Amino acid sequence: MLVQILVLAVVLQLGSAQECGGFLGFMALTPDQLKKEIRSEVATLLSHDSLPEDGSEGEGDLRTVIESVVDAAIEKAVVNISDKIVDKVNSALISSEISMAVANLSDVVDRLVSSTLSQLHQLQLPGGTPSHPATSCREIKDLHPSSPSGHYWIRSSNGFSVQVYCDMTRSCGGITGGWMQVANIDMSNHAETCPAGLRMLTSPKRLCGINSDGPGCSSAVFSVQGIEYSRVCGKIIGYQQKSVDAFNSYTGNQRLTIDDAYMDGVSLTHGHNPRKHIWTFAAALHEVSAFPNSNCPCTNIHHHTTAVIPPYVGRDYFCDTGSEHRYQGRFYPDDPLWDGQG
Repeated sequence: MLVQILVLAVVLQLGSAQECGGFLGFMALTPDQLKKEIRSEVATLLSHDSLPEDGSEGEGDLRTVIESVVDAAIEKAVVNISDKIVDKVNSALISSEISMAVANLSDVVDRLVSSTLSQLHQLQLPGGTPSHPATSCREIKDLHPSSPSGHYWIRSSNGFSVQVYCDMTRSCGGITGGWMQVANIDMSNHAETCPAGLRMLTSPKRLCGINSDGPGCSSAVFSVQGIEYSRVCGKIIGYQQKSVDAFNSYTGNQRLTIDDAYMDGVSLTHGHNPRKHIWTFAAALHEVSAFPNSNCPCTNIHHHTTAVIPPYVGRDYFCDTGSEHRYQGRFYPDDPLWDGQG
């Protein structure tokens, strides 16, 4: 409402000059003088008591945007008016030309303010500025369901404001929107690189893999910037390369901890010393294997699996294979792992 009142005041203040003949005086000035005169007309509006004080909580940005709108309107109005009228300084100006000049200025102000109204609204929402952070992306979504995906300011657990990307459309676990994006690695994008801790593989497909050709683990850490969270939503897609054995390693050595190579696949954890398990993405040999320890516990159609699931994993895992038939020592590009397609 404050912005709308201000814009109306600018238009009326400048428009009234036409009615009393004041605008004729403006028309006889050079562009710089015209600009100065118009600025003096709106200076009182920008210092009005109803406007927020600079430096007040969350309001300094609002004043800055309002002043920028008016300044930009003046700049464009001077160009529009000068091009049409300044060359007629010594001529009598007909009323239609004056009306057109006023209309041009009004239109410029209206267009500029319309384009910034959404920005002004965004600045005043929780998460819109560092001085007015939200407690979470979920809070922003709950308060304003139409908020678009984008960067917002969130208060971390240590009290600082940090800027994060909030996904307001993703649906996961029955919850749509309000998710803070921690990592987004799309290797189909040739500009994408692997995170620190993993190595880039370019053949036979662009992928991120462990930093060795033999057994072992490699870790990539993604920071949550001190922001507390209660749920994790995500998707990982992998591909089978030759022999993978699901939980066979742990089945053969049940002393393996969450910090060891307890399975073939990807382990998603949080914290450290010790890590806490979130989800395991296990990769099995194939669906008809005669090696039961290397199979997924629930997908082998010919042999009952004897694989042992680690207690720190429990039921929080997804096991898949890229080979529907008997295993072959090759890369399986046609059946991605963990894509939910079987």
